[in-house]
Amino acid sequence: MVRIISFELKKILRSKLTVGVVLVGFLLIIYSFLPKMIKYSFYDDDGNLLKRHQAVSYEKGLAKEMFNKVQTNEEIQSNINKLKEEYIVEKNKTGYEFNKALPKDIYYGFYKPREKYFNWIAQNYAAGPSEYWNPHDLMLRFDELNNFYEQRQQKVQKQLGSMRYSEIEKKFWEERADVTKGPYKYGYFSGWYYIDESLDMFALVILAIGIAISSVYSSEHETEADAVLLSSKYGRTKLVTGKIIASLIFAVFTVLLGVLLCIIPILLFFGSEGWNLPIQVLNTDILYEWDLLKTIEVRVFMIILSSLVVTAIGLTLSSLIKKTTPAVVIVIMLYIGGLFVPTEKGSKLYQMIVKFLPVFLGGRQYYGFVGYPAFGKMYTFFGIATRIYVLLIFILLPISGMIFKKHQVK
Repeated sequence: MVRIISFELKKILRSKLTVGVVLVGFLLIIYSFLPKMIKYSFYDDDGNLLKRHQAVSYEKGLAKEMFNKVQTNEEIQSNINKLKEEYIVEKNKTGYEFNKALPKDIYYGFYKPREKYFNWIAQNYAAGPSEYWNPHDLMLRFDELNNFYEQRQQKVQKQLGSMRYSEIEKKFWEERADVTKGPYKYGYFSGWYYIDESLDMFALVILAIGIAISSVYSSEHETEADAVLLSSKYGRTKLVTGKIIASLIFAVFTVLLGVLLCIIPILLFFGSEGWNLPIQVLNTDILYEWDLLKTIEVRVFMIILSSLVVTAIGLTLSSLIKKTTPAVVIVIMLYIGGLFVPTEKGSKLYQMIVKFLPVFLGGRQYYGFVGYPAFGKMYTFFGIATRIYVLLIFILLPISGMIFKKHQVK
């Protein structure tokens, strides 16, 4: 069996198209973070521009000093007040000219090191997910700002109220809002932030897997090798099993290699600090009780699941259609086509179904309140998607093998 699996893996990797698309996917992953490393910069207290490793090292040291305690409402309001004391609203005409609205020493010594932090605070006070605030808005509406964490709860309640939720759904998300209401710990987390961004680029890698797998069965028909294989001793037993196992190994290995190409360079450059910070440092609207490490683990798992789903679909189409090109086209349409399907329009049921398209599995679904009631219980997108797709994989893989075994050789 090992020899069969090894042979089938070599056949998958022999395709120049497969190798080319996978390499392009890997290059895009690297491109998603490499320019940011090369151009990364940070200012010291005197306004001197630091670059790359020097900038990262300096930023880490400042973050340890500035955010060495939980960000209570009192701490957040104190920082906003310090900024307000020196801030001249009228001088920031565009809303982004903070260097003109603050004295130089305050701009470089207080605001610039906390720029991401103040943007995080500002976005919490924004009325809704579609509205964007920056620190300038905090200064404009300074007298209207209420308790940071009360504002977060009110904002979540407002969003829940605008959705057509049943009582069980609303209660589910309200409980999650209560569990994740803070106060939050804040700090340096650049490495995990850029990993989260780069994971968005795995769509092409998964598509490359689908393209490669689409020829596993069909190539045997097209080369007329099926006549020999299906009449051989293990042509309808071990060979089929070997093809399925080799396809799964190829899919998982390709994703894991891409993940390593993404995670290792980023953590070596930016460091692993911040792994234990709550996911709410990305956005306070998120209702999952995860830290940043858990967030990345969940996303990697869902990306692997997405690759296995595409593998199962590709094998089934390859076996059923018996032609590689049509199978590839359908895989591309099923996967990439999902990006062009409107997800925010239509009925609630339509939106819930659309979210299950394979292309969305590896995305940042934790930003939305996507839940699924079933049998008197509520499941998150991640919970129900895992169950459905694991079941689909276990159904499609044997079916693809049975179709190939029952093929009548001409």
